Amino acid sequence: MKLTERSVLSPSERERLVRAIADLCAEQGYEATTEEQVIERAGVEATTFEELFGDKQTCATAAIDAILAEVMTTVSTSYSADLAERDSYLLAIRAILELLAAQPSFTHISFICARQMGPPQLDDGLEAGARMLSAMLERLGGDAGASAAPPRAARAALGAAEAVVRREIAAGRTERLPALLPDFVYSAAVPFLGQEEALRLARRGRELLAGTRWERPS
Repeated sequence: MKLTERSVLSPSERERLVRAIADLCAEQGYEATTEEQVIERAGVEATTFEELFGDKQTCATAAIDAILAEVMTTVSTSYSADLAERDSYLLAIRAILELLAAQPSFTHISFICARQMGPPQLDDGLEAGARMLSAMLERLGGDAGASAAPPRAARAALGAAEAVVRREIAAGRTERLPALLPDFVYSAAVPFLGQEEALRLARRGRELLAGTRWERPS
C-alpha cells in the first residue's frame, strides 16, 4: 500500500505515532527513546512506522510541527481588527500559553528535547514559530510608535521570554504556563516599548488573567 493511501485510510495511525513519541520524549528524553518503543506505545506495525516516517527524527519533527501548526492557528484566530495591536498580542500570547499547558508532551518535545537532546534539525520548527512571534513584536513596537529596534532585537527579546517558559517546563510546571503571561509579555516587549510601557502591558496581562475589564490607554 502506498503512503498516500495509508494516510487517507488510517490517519489515526499517524496520530498515535506522533503522540507516542511526544509522550516518550517527555518521559525519558529524545536520545533514550527508540523507534521500537514508539511503535509499541502507539500499537501499530513496524511497517506502518517505516511507511509513515522512516526514522525517529522524522517522527519527532512531525510532533513539533503538529504543535507549531496549532500555535499558528491560535495566533491567527486571536487577532481582531476591532482591537488595538497590543490587545491582540496579549490575547495571542495568553492563547499560546494555554495551548502549551494543555499539551505538555508536545510542549516538552518542542522546548526541551528539540534544543537540548535532539539533533539540530528538530529545532527548525520551533525557530519558525519564533520568527512568527518576533514579527508580532515588531508590529507591536510600530503600533506603539517606538523607535526602530536594532536588527534581531525581536528574536533576542523573545529569547528572554522563552527562557522563562522553558524554565517552567523543565521543572515540570507546564500547567502553570498561562500564569506567566505578565512576565512573558514584559520580557518580550521591554526592548521595543521601554520599561514604562512594558510594565503597563504586563499589568494589562494581569488584568486579563484576573478577568477584569481592560482600561484603554489614553
